[in-house]
Amino acid sequence: MKNGIAALLVAPAILLGGLAGAQDAQPEPAPLPAYNEVWEAWTPTWSDADIQQAAEAFIGTWKTTAAVAESGGDAEGTTDMYMLVNPAPVTGVSDALYVEQYRADTPRPFRQTVMQFYRYKNGLRLRTYEIMRDDSGKGVLAGMGLLPEAFPELSRDELIATLDLDIQVSGDGFKGRTPYPYPTGIGGAVEMTSEIMVSGDSMTTADRGYAADGLVVWGAEEDGHYSWTRTETPFKVQRLNGGLALIDFANPQDDVPEKGGRVYVHYTGWTADGHKFDSSRDKGQPWPLTWPVSEMRVIPGWQQGFDGVMKGTVRKLVIPAGMAYGERGVPRAGIAPGATLYFDTEIIAVQAPPPPPPAEPDADKPGGNADSGSDSNN
Repeated sequence: MKNGIAALLVAPAILLGGLAGAQDAQPEPAPLPAYNEVWEAWTPTWSDADIQQAAEAFIGTWKTTAAVAESGGDAEGTTDMYMLVNPAPVTGVSDALYVEQYRADTPRPFRQTVMQFYRYKNGLRLRTYEIMRDDSGKGVLAGMGLLPEAFPELSRDELIATLDLDIQVSGDGFKGRTPYPYPTGIGGAVEMTSEIMVSGDSMTTADRGYAADGLVVWGAEEDGHYSWTRTETPFKVQRLNGGLALIDFANPQDDVPEKGGRVYVHYTGWTADGHKFDSSRDKGQPWPLTWPVSEMRVIPGWQQGFDGVMKGTVRKLVIPAGMAYGERGVPRAGIAPGATLYFDTEIIAVQAPPPPPPAEPDADKPGGNADSGSDSNN
């Protein structure tokens, strides 16, 4: 396995080009199936009415009502924050929500967690879980709450419970707080508490870390909190024929590629179980793609997956097997038959097409070189 992966890292064209090129001898492909013919729609099921009410009040995209002060190191600025809360199919966790937090100026989440509403004795609790993967392993999950039908594999065995909040459902939302301080070692604190209240399109949260002397060392002050409002998701989702799905996290309007030019893309590819099979970032060198990509000898998911990109585009490509390697897979790279592929991509540069070659001199014009012309020195 290691030798196969190494070969792919040295020559990504083997993965994205050479194998796809083998399709050249095949008959003209049939029209692509509709998206919903490839993916089966997924909708959550809730254990009871109170859990459904609390979950549906929480689900959505939230933005801080005021910029939040940055923390760590010499940070002095402020930034808006987004929180995306979506139901997700997590094996072994009923009533699960996949939660991501983003800085408004950064297209990748700085925190990814799973939350679960569950019955505790005669009441209701909200439990938070940390995902026990490294940053690369979490990368396959980024943004995927927006595509629950294609959500990557995630199970209870990969989660560790961190804290619970006692929940009271009321009106058009709920409120909750930790029943007692929980141990922590973050930021010089020895214990922490958490509170949340959701009402309609408003939410307040307050996480606090306390030092051994009882003073707050991070998070909201004793009487303070962070305020959020429900908003539109800042990311663009496209569901296309063939089952190809795209999520644009950033798409600046600058440097549009031209036919005959190139785009330089950094990418990381995973299978649904979080296996990273290739990454240009690991090699420290982006991969050049001739524009338009649709005319290259690459897998169909790549041929169509870069339409509309420009310098600065950060895009997730979710490519079903029919637009990747089908039922043959690429076993030496850990890509099983029938595997869906997930790519994190970023267009870091756009190169204009080369200038046309200089025109040949015209023999009938000054400076021409007609063979029949006489030598002026004769």
